[in-house]
Amino acid sequence: MKHKKANDKSAIPAAILATAILVLLISVFASLAKAQPGVTGQSLEVSPPSQELSVNPGDTLAIKAKVRNRTANSLPIAVRLEDFVASGSEGQVALTDKGPWAVSAWTTVTPTNFVLEPNETKEVTATAKIPSTGAAGGRYGSFVFSVSGTAGPGMAAISQEIASLFLIDIAGPRDEKLAITGFSAPDFLEFGPVPFTIMFKNSGNVHLKAGGVIAVSDMFGRKVADVVQTPTNIFPGGERKISFKWNQQLLFGRYTAQAIINTNGTKNQTLTAETSFTVFPIRIAAIIVLAIVLVFLIRKRLSRAARALIGK
Repeated sequence: MKHKKANDKSAIPAAILATAILVLLISVFASLAKAQPGVTGQSLEVSPPSQELSVNPGDTLAIKAKVRNRTANSLPIAVRLEDFVASGSEGQVALTDKGPWAVSAWTTVTPTNFVLEPNETKEVTATAKIPSTGAAGGRYGSFVFSVSGTAGPGMAAISQEIASLFLIDIAGPRDEKLAITGFSAPDFLEFGPVPFTIMFKNSGNVHLKAGGVIAVSDMFGRKVADVVQTPTNIFPGGERKISFKWNQQLLFGRYTAQAIINTNGTKNQTLTAETSFTVFPIRIAAIIVLAIVLVFLIRKRLSRAARALIGK
């Protein structure tokens, strides 16, 4: 009877440890779950959302865009041209009617007003007459499509604006000044994926597209991954924060990441930056430790069971 009581007592901490392991496992799997992004709708659709064009001084440039009515109602559409500049560091733009990179003063658009039937698509054209001198570098404009009106009885009024951007690169003297002002990852992570952030600053007079790879090395100096940073435009006079991930889940140790970024300008610059981070799966390590302790606590019972089987 004394042996039975001792066994019952040893089973209590073993049960507690088994429960702790289960809770930790559930926590690990929950942390690895991914959320699904939402999707929103709109009544107008433009194509392309943005376009890039190259031109020489003195040329006349035709820029085209299309707009489609995605509703079941006829929509009155007005079209205007507006310039834009970089706004903030997340890739946003702000419409403006002036600035050093304006193009609307040289540009006209046709048609400016029309009605779009349900599911109908209409093309509009902007004609830009590029000055012969003093215009080299980047110029930035947009088609702005607007709809505003009251629907039929029992239906909500529709009001919307949507833009199609155009980026013009005019040949001639240019000032290409792009720099990496920051490159970072979290100092410590328990699991992947590993988020990276690169900050760029464009002090020149033309947009530049920056893209490349992040070479990741482990604590022994061995390269374990090349993470692609998709080429992205950085507008003159603006900063741009680009975020992306190394989609690796289970990692261990200290890592070093080197950003190797190329630009598409005439100089074909290569920009570099470096950061480090540590990944240690605390909860998995805790599970392993608890499992070892659990085995230690029930080792006598396992030993007796093994002897009993052998005795049979």
